[in-house]
Amino acid sequence: MIKNYFKTALRNLKRNVSYTLISVLGLAIGIAACLLIFLVISFETSFDNFHKKKELPYHLLRNFS
Repeated sequence: MIKNYFKTALRNLKRNVSYTLISVLGLAIGIAACLLIFLVISFETSFDNFHKKKELPYHLLRNFS
């Protein structure tokens, strides 16, 4: 039964090559974008994880005038 589904899917993919390429390209770009967003977020949230009180950050500013 599943073999028949694969045969039908492959026939439709061969028949509609341009639609298939657009769909596969869109899927690849979407997965790449999600992976990039995940990597950026994980990089940005990985700083200062070695501190004991990492939930209490502070920022020092010094004005030289």
